[in-house]
Amino acid sequence: MKFLWLIVLLSSSAIYSEIVTLESGWTFQREGETIAKPVLVGVPLIEQGYKVPIRGKYRLKIFVPVLPEYSQAIYMDRLHSADQTFWNGKYIGSTGSFTPNYYPYWHKVRYYEIPISILKLGENELVVDVECRETQFRCGLFRSVPIFGNQDQIKDKMVFEDVYQIVIAALFFGIFLQQGIGYALNRSSKSGIYLAGTAILFVGWRLPVLNKIHFLMVSPEILVRLLFFCQFVFPVFILLFVYTLFDRRLTKLAVITFFLDVVLGIIQLFPMDPDSRFYLVYLWYILLAVKVPILVQLLAKNYKKTAEAVVVSLGALVATFFGIADVITDVVTGKNDYLTQYGILTFLFSGVLAIALQSARTKRELRNLNESLEMLVTLRTQELHKQFKLLHDDLVIAAGLQSKLIPPMEFEHHSLSVASVFMPMEKIGGDYFDYYIHEDSSISFLLCDVLGHGIAAALIASMLKVNFLEIAPKEKDPGAFLLELNQKMLPVVEKNYITAVACHFDLERLIMKYSVMGHPSPFIMNVFSHTLAPLTGRGPIMGWKKDVLVETFSRKLEVGDRFFFYTDGITESQNKRRELYGESRLKGQLVDGLNLSIHDLNEKIKKDIRKFAFRLSDDVTYFTIDIK
Repeated sequence: MKFLWLIVLLSSSAIYSEIVTLESGWTFQREGETIAKPVLVGVPLIEQGYKVPIRGKYRLKIFVPVLPEYSQAIYMDRLHSADQTFWNGKYIGSTGSFTPNYYPYWHKVRYYEIPISILKLGENELVVDVECRETQFRCGLFRSVPIFGNQDQIKDKMVFEDVYQIVIAALFFGIFLQQGIGYALNRSSKSGIYLAGTAILFVGWRLPVLNKIHFLMVSPEILVRLLFFCQFVFPVFILLFVYTLFDRRLTKLAVITFFLDVVLGIIQLFPMDPDSRFYLVYLWYILLAVKVPILVQLLAKNYKKTAEAVVVSLGALVATFFGIADVITDVVTGKNDYLTQYGILTFLFSGVLAIALQSARTKRELRNLNESLEMLVTLRTQELHKQFKLLHDDLVIAAGLQSKLIPPMEFEHHSLSVASVFMPMEKIGGDYFDYYIHEDSSISFLLCDVLGHGIAAALIASMLKVNFLEIAPKEKDPGAFLLELNQKMLPVVEKNYITAVACHFDLERLIMKYSVMGHPSPFIMNVFSHTLAPLTGRGPIMGWKKDVLVETFSRKLEVGDRFFFYTDGITESQNKRRELYGESRLKGQLVDGLNLSIHDLNEKIKKDIRKFAFRLSDDVTYFTIDIK
């Protein structure tokens, strides 16, 4: 609420510059009813007097005091419903499908982009049409309060959630690799392979939680079946690990519960409605409750015999506590906080420690090999130094090759002159620029910034070079050029997304056209009128998805026009106090250098960056174009 009051008080501030929590003012109109009733979001519809099946529309009025410069987005977390969402009556997205082909797709977050073109100054209306037919679902906007705001900030929130889950998954996957490889090498105990199985099954259980995976065209049914299969089977591996660790025979009760878990898990691999899946989950909860005393009894028998029993017991205690808390939360509210992953992670670490203790006790004779191992380490260190030198030499060669791939732009062409600067953060970088002179003497320029730096980014930059040489001679329109480049780069770009700006100068008709894909806006100046402003227009990031809209903008050229194209390595340079170089400092340099030649201006900016920055945090690339 404090944030909303701040919006009201500071009326000159733009709503689009922040993320707004849409907590109050919602109404819900059930299909067939004429009156919309006030409802709460973050609370299931079934707890507000509605009964399934439910079909109706959420509505909310949102006031926008200033039209934003960039696209906005709405984020509504996961819904136990199918939905279609509209902004000012315009469709902006849907998840799942309505009757007769009803499918809720309940495990995908609802994130929809709102184009600037459908935003209105003042009052806007958000409508969320939902359908929920499952008796075991919470229905509606129940998991959290929706948020609205800058598209990039909301994407950052989703990326942060993914990174957090990926870190957890990486820990599990690391245990899987460590135990799996360890078992493959010595095969001394099956406990390691069962611990590895527990880890990889838990990764499969948590995989559908990642936001990104739902945008990779993976069938939602496959994700659901994977989720429930891994959830049902991984406790079997936990108990098998404990049994094999202590070299105990399985009891009949344990075998029966294991068999039922596997059968229920296999059933989950077949198509069925969500209610049936959740009924099977309740059966699994019962089987899970049966396993707890089996585990307690097993640990109690070995508690005083070995140190690993004590370690595993403590891990199992933590896992049980978090697991019970998660089950209670899920059953009561439906808002699973994924606490189980912390308990299982603790248990896996205790398992790793227990196996280590067991190995230390049973293989003390390995100490006799210390001298030979130290010699091997020495040899390996020498080999690493040798490999490092070879890698360093290769990087030097790669840097030389990249300097030939990126043409130095220091020339004049009719009334146009250009000068460029390229400063990679490392020996090789991910920035790329190029130009092409057409038969009619018009000239095209391209500037790209690959996410990241180093070898991977440099490889992608080399691919950009190949595609530029293919596309540039046949395509002058910057928008069409970037669309084709996006199509060619999409199959090879995974996490190294690309920002790009392309432009075309028709020196006879005195027209400049340009298009932008997620790149910092170039600056337009005039050395006679002493004006400076960013070029308008934005676009999506290259390599994010196949179907994108890239606009082409144009402007008349005048004598004295100066254009400055750059990558964000300039503005994101930091000094020792971690202060950013920033756009305002760059503007100051451009204004102060209006009377300088473009070469002298570039040198002036380069010296200022080197003076300001403690060290480069990204590749720095820019070029300046003058029209005489």
